Amino acid sequence: MKLHAGRIAGAVLAVVILFTLLLAFACTFIVREDEQVVVTQFGKPVRVVKEPGLKFKKPFIQEVNRFEKRLIAWDGEPERMPTRDKKMIFIDTWARWRVADLERFFTACGTIETGQGKLDGLVDSAVRDVVGSHNLIEVVRSTNREMVYEAEDDIQEERPSQRKIAVGREKMAQAIKDRAVKKLADKYGIGLVDVRIKRINYVESVREAVYGRMKAERDRIASRYRSEAQEQREIILGDMAKELAVIEGDGDEKSKRIRGEADAEAIKIYGEALSKNPEFYTFLRALEAYKVSFGKETEIILTTDSPFLKFLEQELDVPAKAPKKQRGRP
Repeated sequence: MKLHAGRIAGAVLAVVILFTLLLAFACTFIVREDEQVVVTQFGKPVRVVKEPGLKFKKPFIQEVNRFEKRLIAWDGEPERMPTRDKKMIFIDTWARWRVADLERFFTACGTIETGQGKLDGLVDSAVRDVVGSHNLIEVVRSTNREMVYEAEDDIQEERPSQRKIAVGREKMAQAIKDRAVKKLADKYGIGLVDVRIKRINYVESVREAVYGRMKAERDRIASRYRSEAQEQREIILGDMAKELAVIEGDGDEKSKRIRGEADAEAIKIYGEALSKNPEFYTFLRALEAYKVSFGKETEIILTTDSPFLKFLEQELDVPAKAPKKQRGRP
């Protein structure tokens, strides 16, 4: 009987310990550094816990709902909308938010996913309002910083049409945040920390027009460069032709002068040679004439008293002068 009673006591003790552990588990919960908790009783929030550590609750009737304490990212879908100057664009925005009023957020949204959906509607609506009240140039640029062009003259005519930036992209993003932040905080307990315009893109028709204008501008610049290159080519060729003409003229003048000086020197030498030995000079000139005149098949018909045969008479055995025939009786 004692053994049986001991077993029963051990089983009861184990049940008590197990029940105590279950009760302790049901009564306590741990809040991490990066989260905040709303405690609900029968579905209604009764307490908000933001400090980390071990916390207590009523067992079985109260539940713990955990939410992020850190910033939460929201990234919207690109939306098509018009600007004030009737330019259709796709604009893509992102935002960062946190659960600011946990009790209000839990009552209005319940989950983080539902809160993201609330941002979809309110932020997109604010983006449409702000973008629709400004020109495209305000959405694209933030400052009046002078734009640098590759060819100033080609786009000078477009500059007067450029409007000054009064608001700019950065201030527009702030205006979008200001429009949405109060509604999100008052109605949903959402603290909107930052809103940014991530990407802007033209619709297809506007994109084609922009690309066409860019291509036309590039073509104008290329045409200008080609015309300038052609002009420089003509200048270089003209200078080269002028310089070549001067060089050829100087060379021709120099060659004529040298030939004249050579001819004068030759005449002088011939004159001196002639004055010293006229017969030898005559003989040399005759030899030069023979060399030029006679070839392998050259036929020359001369009279016997021709001076051209003076130095050939002995070689050809031709009498210096043939007797003339007399007419009449012998």
